[in-house]
Amino acid sequence: MGMHKSMIIDKETDIFLKKRIKSNSKLHHLLDPVELRTERLRQLREDNLTPPKIYNLENLKIKNRFNKDVKLRFYFPNNFNKKNKIPIIVFFHGGGFVMGDLDTHDFTCRSICLESQMIVVAVDYSLSPEHKFPYAVEEVKDVLNSLVNFEKDFFIDLENIFVCGDSAGGNLATVLSINSRDKKVIPIRGQLLVYPCVDLTLTMRSMDIFLEGMTLTFDTMDYFVKHYLNSSNDAVNWEASPLFAKDLYNLPETFIFAAGLDPLLDEGIAYTNRLKAFGNKVTYKLYPGQLHGFLSNSAHFPKAAECIKEIGKAANSMVLNKRG
Repeated sequence: MGMHKSMIIDKETDIFLKKRIKSNSKLHHLLDPVELRTERLRQLREDNLTPPKIYNLENLKIKNRFNKDVKLRFYFPNNFNKKNKIPIIVFFHGGGFVMGDLDTHDFTCRSICLESQMIVVAVDYSLSPEHKFPYAVEEVKDVLNSLVNFEKDFFIDLENIFVCGDSAGGNLATVLSINSRDKKVIPIRGQLLVYPCVDLTLTMRSMDIFLEGMTLTFDTMDYFVKHYLNSSNDAVNWEASPLFAKDLYNLPETFIFAAGLDPLLDEGIAYTNRLKAFGNKVTYKLYPGQLHGFLSNSAHFPKAAECIKEIGKAANSMVLNKRG
């Protein structure tokens, strides 16, 4: 099955796909992980985006429980004044657990920082296949808990911690939210998930969505999952596939932003429905004619800016305001 009859393709999506076909762009799953990472950075350089100006930026490292350095990049908004505590958005980049870093999503994080007027901290979590599941999951728990060490210096409002991520990053964000509810990590106020992958069994019907030139297809997902998981048994472990968590009660408020032309479409809908079934507050927004990955490809997809505005609004709508 290629396309569903009701499927819409936005003009910019069509242009992007035709360009990729014409330039004979390499398919992700035909590259080895190191080549894939290089190729992604090459594309970014080609896009040559001017990064939005923010108040300040700090690069830091923390040690995870395995004694490995994890790079963090803090982005500070223009309202940063060292008097008032500011909410923080912890951002996990997409890339199928195999690629992506602080640079691939720098433009996105700066934009989220500006739109939300919150601190954003981007996490350079360890990639697969060098660090397979559950390495990154354990590592991001350490990162989240380490925020208490930065509270004083960076005026972080620990009562307003939001987790945010696209695709694989959305997976890590939602796994953290479940751990937060279980008191395994510090409290999370809300989660902002952009086309999150929540079902690594790859059995949803939308896995059939295919358009020539698409960067994410069933084959790409299959490649990512094989690199990330140790065996197919891991796919039903809820820390790999949060859709399979037995109990989703009392989770942080959730916003899910989805793309219509995305093999991950159905799992995002399924996760939304499961969260609602457990009584959680969930807002779901679909960008029908957009491809998976549109958020971090703002050079090609004007809707990225719109989605980032929505993320900023959503984060602010969830802030717990102190009284008195």
